Amino acid sequence: MLHSNYLKQLDLQDIVLFLTLLEQRNAKRTAEIMNVSQPTVSYGLKRLRNCFDDVLFSSAGGVLAPSSKAENIAPYLKMVVESVNRCAEDDCMSASGAISKVWQLCAPEYFELSLLPYVLSYVVAESPGVSLHLEKLGRDLPVDKLMCGDLDLAIGFGPGYHQMHPDLAWESILTGSFVCLASHVRVNPDAPISLDEFCATPNVFPTPWASEKNMVDSWLETIGRSRNILAKANSYQAAINILSKVPAILALPSHLVSLLNIPAGVRICQPPHGFPIFTIDMVWSRERSQSQEFFKLREHLKRATQELTTSVTMTY
Repeated sequence: MLHSNYLKQLDLQDIVLFLTLLEQRNAKRTAEIMNVSQPTVSYGLKRLRNCFDDVLFSSAGGVLAPSSKAENIAPYLKMVVESVNRCAEDDCMSASGAISKVWQLCAPEYFELSLLPYVLSYVVAESPGVSLHLEKLGRDLPVDKLMCGDLDLAIGFGPGYHQMHPDLAWESILTGSFVCLASHVRVNPDAPISLDEFCATPNVFPTPWASEKNMVDSWLETIGRSRNILAKANSYQAAINILSKVPAILALPSHLVSLLNIPAGVRICQPPHGFPIFTIDMVWSRERSQSQEFFKLREHLKRATQELTTSVTMTY
């Protein structure tokens, strides 16, 4: 059991980074040996310093000099790496059916509902021994985690936010649009919702990716309008359930309509003219681009979007 919550964040690559820095006394040379970028070395060293509550290495005349604490913990960390190597040599982790690779992903609820089942079906069929672990996409793109390797891939709504860091690669894999779910009494139930109606009717705002605002509000701001937010919900289904009891409108990604339980009396309508569209983008550290395993994972995601698009087209 680890004595510190910080130590729980430490992974094997951090330990190898520490030992390489200790041996080379140079961040640039360490990056070359580990085949990572210098920013990755910097992120890793920052985490090591937090974990051990010590500077560990200080620059002196262009050389990284280890602190006394760094020298004291080095033998124990070497023992960790040697033990892991011994496990690999003894084939102690190659039991039939055991998980051999875990991909760490960060994604919104949209991905879990619409794409994750398809991706997992390909992983099970074509990449046995691989597991996907997901954490919820937060307010900001987790750049630090992507750069240091804590996350392998982030899935998010675009376009735009992911293009801000030069060491991140990205690819749009799906373009989506919105529909509106309406439970209030409408003059013309079958007509598209007008902008005035959309802004005047109470809106339920699903916030499954932990954001105070989304592209709908940003679009309304650009045209000098705003909407009346009646409630915010943590999931799409929770937002839809509100509509079954309260006259309101909900803007929902169209791909999700067939995947959620829409109560009787809630109509599916076209949104106002000019309503925004979005992309689903995958974002990763450029260092991972050369990995064949990682390339295969990204191909699974692209294949999933194609199948989802085909499935939705056939449904409608």
